[in-house]
Amino acid sequence: PHPRHTGRRLIEAVRDLPKVCKHLHLPVQSGSSRVLKAMRRRYTRDSYLELVAQIRETIPAATLSTDMIVGFPGETAEDFDQTMSLTEAAQYHSMFSFKYSPRPNTLALKRLPDDVSEDVKTRRIVALQTLQREIQTRLNEQAVGTTVDVLIDSASRRRDAEMSGRTSGNTVVNCQLPGDTDASEWMGRIVPVWVHRAGPHSLWGEAVVSHVRRAAGDVN
Repeated sequence: PHPRHTGRRLIEAVRDLPKVCKHLHLPVQSGSSRVLKAMRRRYTRDSYLELVAQIRETIPAATLSTDMIVGFPGETAEDFDQTMSLTEAAQYHSMFSFKYSPRPNTLALKRLPDDVSEDVKTRRIVALQTLQREIQTRLNEQAVGTTVDVLIDSASRRRDAEMSGRTSGNTVVNCQLPGDTDASEWMGRIVPVWVHRAGPHSLWGEAVVSHVRRAAGDVN
């Protein structure tokens, strides 16, 4: 949801409804209040971080993702430093990040010159994506050695006995199934998976077949 439209009622609904994933996508776009004002986002760095803190307090297990733009017209080195520090503070599980480019029929195109060089944009996007990759790896590694519930939604294209799905926090998990199992029978089921390996974008583990659910709250 848009940060401006994310309030306590929505956060508590995510917390309380068992069939709702404990994941929120909060597109911040920049960590600089000055740039956010130029973007007409109608929130500040501080108010955004307060929202993140409220979510963490209400749903401790929640995961967050975001959108980020680097090289917006007028973005200074100090503005970009604030984007980097906000990224570190928010601890996103995933991020969609882009270099700014003019778009038709936007106020930025009409009123703001594209004054950040392509070289600077490239350096900034590389630095931001490197930081985010480190954060994602660190967060995912916390799941190693634990068992997580995974909603199976697809079969692996590389291995016959491997399926993949997502946790309630929207983390991708690749899991090995018992060798005599028909993979199609697992589609749409919630499977406990013991995690033995983590990367920046997904987890790997083995299905624990003693307790499988078809949907939240259902036992099979």
